[in-house]
Amino acid sequence: MNILVTGGAGYLGSVLIPKLIIRGHTVRLLDIGYFGVDHVRSLRKPVELIREDIRRICQDREFLRDILDNCQCIIHLAAISNDPCAELCPGLTEDVNFTATKNLAEAAKERGIRFIFSSSCSVYGTTDFEATEETTSHPVTVYAESKVRSESAIFALADERWRPVVLRNGTLFGYSARMRFDLVVNIFSLYSTLYNEIKIFGDGRQWRPFLHVKDCARALVYFAELPRPKYTCYNILTENKQICELASIFQGINPKLRIIHLDMPDPDKRDYRVSNAKMKEEGFIPQLSIEFGAEELVEAICSGLIQDPESIYYRNVKWLKELTEIGKKDYKEIVCLMETLARLRGVY
Repeated sequence: MNILVTGGAGYLGSVLIPKLIIRGHTVRLLDIGYFGVDHVRSLRKPVELIREDIRRICQDREFLRDILDNCQCIIHLAAISNDPCAELCPGLTEDVNFTATKNLAEAAKERGIRFIFSSSCSVYGTTDFEATEETTSHPVTVYAESKVRSESAIFALADERWRPVVLRNGTLFGYSARMRFDLVVNIFSLYSTLYNEIKIFGDGRQWRPFLHVKDCARALVYFAELPRPKYTCYNILTENKQICELASIFQGINPKLRIIHLDMPDPDKRDYRVSNAKMKEEGFIPQLSIEFGAEELVEAICSGLIQDPESIYYRNVKWLKELTEIGKKDYKEIVCLMETLARLRGVY
């Protein structure tokens, strides 16, 4: 297939793109490159890289037509990712996460293009039971709200002729060519390796669904290639765990690890467990455990595979804040300059 991947240079996209290539798909990648694109350019088999702001599809019909030319499937990853980033730039989050998604989905339906949307289990917000795809959404953050609204717009377009797929992914973890250290398992990997301690805010009894980034990429490929999925929406996760349970996993890797609990004046309201029964019914089974991902990352940090792991490049909100403060308009020019400086410092 000819596949357009939006946000394909990000944490998830950087794992997804090689999987699509080796399966024989032709990939067109749309990404502004907030966090760099050198790792995409270094792929052995090249992809068509369009380094542009996805918001342009909302204003430039010719640009939209060009990026969808000869396209058979869209895997839509582009988003202002995670709660702190969305809170930092709510206007940008509205434009990117909702408006661009709605416009792209409408264009896909008009042209009969398959549409796979990367959503999040965070739409459930808080539950005291295992949520299913039919559970009423209860978003408690700007980011989660943007996903709920986008899903609603996509569901409203669906009919027998055009059947999009929404994948509600669990909290991701694991190694990627474009690393992130603002996800809980990844954060614990970083601090347990560099400082021999991890910090848990509050009692850590909040539930989260977890998913290795490679399994998430596999799920996107699986559903993109699936001729006719049974459902429109699927929860994609390996397992549910409480945050405090993660500490035991890292203590298994490092028995001398210190666990520090910090009081929170403003407790984390996100607390949800999620069912993956529909995912399994459809035939997709994740392969990689939290234990595997934790050990993988600890070893990657320890061995130097991830250079300068404390760089702000690996923390979405810190880097986005840096971009916002340096220049509010021409992000692309700023990022290109920062990439050049990063190469000189050896960050990339």
